[in-house]
Amino acid sequence: MATWVDEYMTMVEDCEKRESKLTEWEAGFVDSIRHRLEKEQPLSAKQTETLDKIWERVTARG
Repeated sequence: MATWVDEYMTMVEDCEKRESKLTEWEAGFVDSIRHRLEKEQPLSAKQTETLDKIWERVTARG
């Protein structure tokens, strides 16, 4: 059964696979989120929202 960590880690990995679409700030943000998730530290609502926005943009078709 997937946990909340697994769900967000998948999003992080999706973003990392599309690193060329990330700004320098976004790449740093995604990296910091990866480190938090690896320690199973909870994400704030703002961090979750920001990751969602980045993920939506970099995984969009086109």
